[in-house]
Amino acid sequence: MRKMTPEEIRIAGRAAHDAYYEDGYGAGKKYADQLQGEMIRRGNTSSDDIYEFEHSTTYSWER
Repeated sequence: MRKMTPEEIRIAGRAAHDAYYEDGYGAGKKYADQLQGEMIRRGNTSSDDIYEFEHSTTYSWER
């Protein structure tokens, strides 16, 4: 499975961010957790990837 591009991470992260503002913390967190799981499965765990995640979702990377 190929790694996600920074743009793909930003787009998915923005969906989590938007869900937070439209439906509350729980909805946004659900999207962020799904994105983090997908990033881990694809090997997107570099500091740059984590920065993109945190910047686009506004959630912290769960270590």
